[in-house]
Amino acid sequence: MTSKDRIIALAAALFAVFVWGASFAVTRAAVQEIAPMALAFLRFALAAAILWPAAMRFDVSPTRAERRTIFVLGFLGVTLYFAFENVGLVFTTASHGALIIAIIPLVTELIVARRDRRRLSTPVLTGLAAALAGVALIFGHDSAEPAGALGDLLMLGAVASWVGYTLVAERIVPKYPGIYLTWKIMAVGALTLLPAALLEAFFLPFAPPSAAAWGAVAFLGIFCSALAYLTWNYSIPILGVNATNTLIYLIPLVGVLTGVLALGEPFTVRIALGGALIVGGVAWAGWRQQAALRMRDD
Repeated sequence: MTSKDRIIALAAALFAVFVWGASFAVTRAAVQEIAPMALAFLRFALAAAILWPAAMRFDVSPTRAERRTIFVLGFLGVTLYFAFENVGLVFTTASHGALIIAIIPLVTELIVARRDRRRLSTPVLTGLAAALAGVALIFGHDSAEPAGALGDLLMLGAVASWVGYTLVAERIVPKYPGIYLTWKIMAVGALTLLPAALLEAFFLPFAPPSAAAWGAVAFLGIFCSALAYLTWNYSIPILGVNATNTLIYLIPLVGVLTGVLALGEPFTVRIALGGALIVGGVAWAGWRQQAALRMRDD
């Protein structure tokens, strides 16, 4: 592997991190013009259409039980997750959304440890405590922030949905090519989002979206849901899993930065302290967990 290959892979991974981080601000802006469930449907219908030609190259036939599992993954990871996130971003800021979503790895570790009847290590408990303190610090709003407790609570619902998705995904992800499985999950998500989007359009009619709102749909569908997945998976075998996953800690920072710069969201002392606790707690726990695993393997 040449240094040029690693540089290209790093650039590809950073592209994914940037667009995933920016998606909170883009979604926050888009839901002012496009109803939240309609936005989610359009995003994943577009992404599924883009990935369909690549997915069709694989000759695979899931069993009936596996099809049910894939349906559950699409419902949890797309329909339910983005229902919580998109509606949540109507009522809270991109900064709050990005920071709250960042606690997913720690909450997942907590649930897995409880399921496996395994004690959490002290570093993980310390990181979890710091991250939850950070969430508590930013939760709700004050006079300087256009964020609300309802929106933040809905973002916690998105966290719970993704944790459930992760627990179900570990049963089936190793069995199928990544692109094929991602396409199936996105297609299921789009189909199950459609009824909610139609009901939403009936009860909450929106004015015709602007060109900027349609641009947001294209950004979310093409860049965040299709291309970022491809570039991220391209980078993993070149950079290594650990090095690539370390870049995930940049996503909440990009989310806050784009919210402040693009949407004019305030960067308050509470956001700074809460963000430091959340990102620091998650990074500390992840780093110590990886170090423990390496020592065990040695």
